[in-house]
Amino acid sequence: MSALRGGPATGPATGPATGPATGPATGPATDSVPGARPGAPALLVSVVVPTRNRPLLLAEALSSVLAQTYTNVEVIVVDDGSDQPVSIDHLPQHPAVPLRLVRLAGRKGAAAARNAGIRMARGELIAFLDDDDCWEPGKVACQVAYLASHPEVGAVSCWHAVVDERGAAQYPRAQHYRGPEVFGRRQVAWMLFPRSFSLVMLRRSVIGDDLLLDERFPSVEDWDLWMRCSRRGPIAVLPETLCRVRVHDQGRLSDRSSELRGLEAFARKHWSSLSKAERCYLRAHQTMLTEGRVMHRLAVLRSLVTSSAGASVLLVTEQLARLLGRLLGDPGLVDRVRSAMVGAQ
Repeated sequence: MSALRGGPATGPATGPATGPATGPATGPATDSVPGARPGAPALLVSVVVPTRNRPLLLAEALSSVLAQTYTNVEVIVVDDGSDQPVSIDHLPQHPAVPLRLVRLAGRKGAAAARNAGIRMARGELIAFLDDDDCWEPGKVACQVAYLASHPEVGAVSCWHAVVDERGAAQYPRAQHYRGPEVFGRRQVAWMLFPRSFSLVMLRRSVIGDDLLLDERFPSVEDWDLWMRCSRRGPIAVLPETLCRVRVHDQGRLSDRSSELRGLEAFARKHWSSLSKAERCYLRAHQTMLTEGRVMHRLAVLRSLVTSSAGASVLLVTEQLARLLGRLLGDPGLVDRVRSAMVGAQ
């Protein structure tokens, strides 16, 4: 079932990914975008927001979309089988921003929820926002401007701050992620990057049919998507904190037991394209997840020894960086160190 404010009604999207998303819409210019061709219409940005059982956080997330300085956006909220179905009348709205609500028939999972939104999207640019995260007011404008001036880039991410349940910064001295500004396929093969869907904006014309997520993945379906996107074009990172990613006790759309199965699915799908070192690195992280909490540290130590010297060096270094990051209150240190090492290869 879908409901709408500000545009034509469309049907639900509940099935698996079977084809490319709906084509982009064109329309009059509503914003001036630095770097865009003079006289070119402002690109429509479709914001896909999957949600389940978090009405208060969803309202806060949507309010951050409506507060964007770039206004040529549409919002698609996908209710992934909430116990109390989301009502469009209870969502923050703005008369100039079309809002559509899709209710999936039962819980389908994060990948299916995002695919449902992608299929309904009319924009050339697609941005994702998890229902418990928030954007800074200039997030969309900054990413649209970057894509307008870099037509070869298919995806752009950004730095982000980590906040608690109240929205307060947990680590005021550091952003969670800082690293190289452009990533290619080789870098993405080593790490799940970008770190959150909420950071990313994709360009439909570059990504093409790879835009949809693989719903067979129980987790890390985002890593699979970024791998496919990186084959289409570079992934850029804006060195600005444009998103607040919330850490809290309420469960996310994907839950630790599924992570191992997700890595196994990733290995099956991409194994032939990975180097020996990348394979060793991936297997090591699978090993880390095979033991329970009591034996976890032993599993981590065992995983550091691989048949690839390059993979072993990176594994040892990232563990040391993770420990140091905890001591310094800087959770992004491990990502920055890992990114620098991979980027130097």
